[in-house]
Amino acid sequence: MSARVPGCFVLILAILLVTSVAAFEAVHANRIYPGISVWGTGVGGMVPERAAAELENNARLDEPLITLSGPDRSWNVRPSNLGLELKSAPTLERAYRTGREGSWVTRLVSQLELLAFGADVAPIITYDESEARRYLEALSEQVDVPPVDARLTLKGTTPVVEPAQPGRRLNVDLTLAALSSVVTELAPKTIPLAVEEVPPKIQEAESARIEIQKLLDGPLTLTVNDPREENAGPWLISPEELVAMVKVEREADALHASIDEQAFLTYLEKLAPALEIEPVDARFHFNEATGSLESITESRVGQTLDAETTVTRVVQALEAGQREVALVTKEVPPSYPDTATAEELGIVDLVATGESYFIGSPSGRDHNIRLAASQFDGLVIPPGETFSFNHHLGEVTAEAGYDESYITAGEQLAIGIGGGICQVSTTAFRAAFWGGYPITERWAHSQRVAYYELRGGDVGMDATIYSPNVDLKFTNDRSAPLLIETEVEQGAHRLFFRFYSTDDGREVEMIGPEITNQTAPGPPIYELDEDLAPGTVTKWQSAVDGLTATIDRRVRNASGELKYEDTFVSKFEPRRAAYHYGPGYQPPTQTDD
Repeated sequence: MSARVPGCFVLILAILLVTSVAAFEAVHANRIYPGISVWGTGVGGMVPERAAAELENNARLDEPLITLSGPDRSWNVRPSNLGLELKSAPTLERAYRTGREGSWVTRLVSQLELLAFGADVAPIITYDESEARRYLEALSEQVDVPPVDARLTLKGTTPVVEPAQPGRRLNVDLTLAALSSVVTELAPKTIPLAVEEVPPKIQEAESARIEIQKLLDGPLTLTVNDPREENAGPWLISPEELVAMVKVEREADALHASIDEQAFLTYLEKLAPALEIEPVDARFHFNEATGSLESITESRVGQTLDAETTVTRVVQALEAGQREVALVTKEVPPSYPDTATAEELGIVDLVATGESYFIGSPSGRDHNIRLAASQFDGLVIPPGETFSFNHHLGEVTAEAGYDESYITAGEQLAIGIGGGICQVSTTAFRAAFWGGYPITERWAHSQRVAYYELRGGDVGMDATIYSPNVDLKFTNDRSAPLLIETEVEQGAHRLFFRFYSTDDGREVEMIGPEITNQTAPGPPIYELDEDLAPGTVTKWQSAVDGLTATIDRRVRNASGELKYEDTFVSKFEPRRAAYHYGPGYQPPTQTDD
């Protein structure tokens, strides 16, 4: 009886144990065994779905875990910011499998150990290094400090140096390497940021300060060694002016100061006019017997400022500590030196002649014609250049040698300086007309002038001038220069303009003048002149009919093709006769016939 009792007891215990294990397994068939946690979060007894939610709610990936230590502050970083991600499904699969491996005996022991001691299952974590790199690159904006280059500023003419300051830069690659080796341990860590010093590009400015002090050490004086114009310098450039012509540039890792050559050239451009002397071309006569040119005035070399060489000299002088520099000039040769030959220039043919008579001109008018004509004698006009009568005539003043004589002014002739010069412009116009040159500006007189119609002169073949607004201009459209010769035939009082160049075979045809709109003058004008003897009367001017004269010109080339054609219209107002009388004279009664 006593032997059976222990055996039955053991049997009963075995049955109870098997029954309990079976019941435990049945209860936890789809659940994680009790006592199991994942990274500190209890998930025992839970089905995986509920365990996943619990794990997501309690995961520490969004809690600061890593400390990044910088030069002047630290950053506490969440693992999720560094690309760590909890993989719930495989992690809970691992938790579910815990205690279920091996024989039923091994599993029973494991279940008992879990119930007694529990177990913390390591989570399955993935690490995306690219996320960590992006975080560090964003962090670098707070870490990085740009270097400060050495600077040079000017307070007036005093240079002041601001020293350089090094910067710093986060080395993302080195920091990432240190981070990657520990971040997956999921343990609190402090990682020093790999921060590098960034040197400034410009580390030194003291040399430039010394250079500027030297450049601004007193005024700079510019002189002319051999001035050909009066009052040509010297010019004094103060340090305050000179500072605007100093530049500071980087060379290697330092600043250097020097003269800004372009700024100095701009300054010299203002001085250049005082040093410029126009070259003077020679004047010539053409010897028709020998076909050669004979110089009647010498040519003269001109002068201009050599600005580029001057700047180089200034830079060298200042570097040597010199404060006085001579400006450099260079010669400007004349276009037509007195040594030029007819063959060299292509002045080999008489291509046109203009003439007019001034018989009976008062002495003042005669003098003015001769003086004005001399201004054009021997002139050479380059190919393509437009001749301006007023430009070559110059000032018409008593100081220039001109006398008073009759000039056209309103209804009556008046006395003025330079009367008669239009005889010269008229003759020049005729030469340009017959030379076939393009006439770009020509003005007719307001009234007919008898001198221009003497001895067969065509009405309308005249040209008036009145500087500076009324001019006579024509263009030398030949390939060779144009030589202008003037001559006064003494006995005949005849003025010639002769044009010499290369004959290109052009032919000139004149059509007209066609006379229209003829108008008779009104009754004579009588005007009291207190300076005349009492009872006397003198004729001041003759009556002249008014009319319109139209002249056409056709210019053909050597092949007979029309080169161009133009029309010259002269609208002459009628001019009444005029008489001046002394006191006591009774002028005739005017009638309107």
